[in-house]
Amino acid sequence: MPRKLKIQKRNGMEFDFRAGKPMMDVEESEYKEPDTWTIITALNRVLDQAQDSQLSDEFWESVKNPLAYLRGELGLTDIQIVVMAILIEAGEPLSWKKMGNFLNCSRLQIMTYTEEIEEMVKKRWFVRKASREFGNIFEGFGLTRGLITALRHNKTFVPEKIDGLTEQQFIDKLESHLDKHMNDRCVDFSDVEEWMLMLCEANPHLPLCQEILRFNDDIHIQSLLLMIVYDYAQWEGSDGEGLTLDTISDIYPEEFECDFMREKLRDGEHPLMRCGYIEHKCVDGMANNEQYMLTHKCKTELLSDYKPSHKKCKRMQERMGNRLLKSHDTIKEKTLFFNESEQQQIDRLTSLLSADNFPNIQKRLEEQGMRKGFACLFYGGPGTGKTETVLQIARQTGRDLMQVDIAGMRDKYVGESEKNIKAVFQHYRDLCRNSEMKPILFFNEADALINKRTENIEHSVDKMDNAMQNIILQEIEDLDGILIATTNLTSNLDSAFERRFLFKIEFHKPTTEVKSKIWCSMLKDLSPDDARQLATHFDFSGGQIENIARKRTVDYILTGKFATLEEIESYCQAELLDNKKERHHIAGFSA
Repeated sequence: MPRKLKIQKRNGMEFDFRAGKPMMDVEESEYKEPDTWTIITALNRVLDQAQDSQLSDEFWESVKNPLAYLRGELGLTDIQIVVMAILIEAGEPLSWKKMGNFLNCSRLQIMTYTEEIEEMVKKRWFVRKASREFGNIFEGFGLTRGLITALRHNKTFVPEKIDGLTEQQFIDKLESHLDKHMNDRCVDFSDVEEWMLMLCEANPHLPLCQEILRFNDDIHIQSLLLMIVYDYAQWEGSDGEGLTLDTISDIYPEEFECDFMREKLRDGEHPLMRCGYIEHKCVDGMANNEQYMLTHKCKTELLSDYKPSHKKCKRMQERMGNRLLKSHDTIKEKTLFFNESEQQQIDRLTSLLSADNFPNIQKRLEEQGMRKGFACLFYGGPGTGKTETVLQIARQTGRDLMQVDIAGMRDKYVGESEKNIKAVFQHYRDLCRNSEMKPILFFNEADALINKRTENIEHSVDKMDNAMQNIILQEIEDLDGILIATTNLTSNLDSAFERRFLFKIEFHKPTTEVKSKIWCSMLKDLSPDDARQLATHFDFSGGQIENIARKRTVDYILTGKFATLEEIESYCQAELLDNKKERHHIAGFSA
């Protein structure tokens, strides 16, 4: 939803900060200065007079008293006070043009005060922030967090301390800042780079900062090393460690200088590589030229006193931890009904995954030089009981279930999504090593990840899905456990996935006999003849039949009477969604 226009009454005039101009003229009411100023009342007077003033001599004369007070309280210059008052009133970042419009000055006129405004950035009262105007983005300035609160309490603002830090404090602060700003789409990465450089300049006693400041002719080199340090802080020692080229492409602009940087990274000729601070990540003995890590030299010489936080690892572990590991003994027993062909396949798979058979089967496969993992695909229409079948297999075989939220794996940055999916499989391997019975890794509703990979990539989402798919394909190849994926659609199934699923079970459309059994299991008092009548007249899935059974139970709770067959048929008509022709669903469900 678009934000409302900021319309403020100033100097007898309504000012639209988005349009950057006065709305209407009204005569200014008579003004009398207070006996005692506060920071807010003084700023308010300056703002009143500043609008449309063109920064004329008359303006400066009219605000000499509040300015004198504010100079003494805040230690700022007159123009710094004026700009700060405008930013406070706007409540959002403003470009040079918007500030000039408010003052009725040209953009160039207000830019003559660049040095004084830049000084506010160095003092960390202002921050560089993009200003959005009519769909375009312009260089702008905003207020540092906490400034307004201090002024509101009639206190001068004291920015957060960033100098004199230890290695641990330095990277903890770097990590905290990047966590806040890297996923903020309103923040330009160039502003983040400026902040990182300022942090380094404030701590020249640290070995890391000393080395970064040596590259004073290229801010991208400086920020890249810090971004890889940030990655190291969060992922150290895990499969996710290493900043990917996809992430670098996302955050650095599409310009010649950055394209040249990316090329040098791939070729191993980047300045940070030549000086031995970063290297290609080694994966299974092979250098991955699209993923970059800190070298042992960098960790020992520049970060010897730093202990990584492992924040991303911990978040991922929390996301995938015990709350996502469903114990088999908490799964409620349910009776499932299938056509004969599906029932035979499910019974066979359940037997193969039993505690007695599975270890021996894996041993035999390994002796034959074959892959030991069991990757299974359950496919069919929605509401057909695929998910419940997985639960019941887990219960019957005594295997816990690690269920993965596919949507939760996606991150703003493509490279981070890759790390998330790798972390899923790493966590599953850890569970397998630490469990007497290998759990089941369950990808429910995995349509997006097993569909055909996009060949002509135009959007970052396609790129992200392709990258995640490639990782899953390799992980299935190396699987030493049990993976079950469910999907509603198979017409677009990627052939590479199709080959990797050892067992593929389709949940077919149920016969009338199976539907009758489902009706009887759901409605215990229903006669076999009535159940067959309902099964014949309504081509429902098990999920739809369960909905009708629940409606009947609700009505019984309210009225104390069970619905008649005629009333049940009315439930069925309502289930058809406005009497439209029912969708054709596929097979058995549970009681």
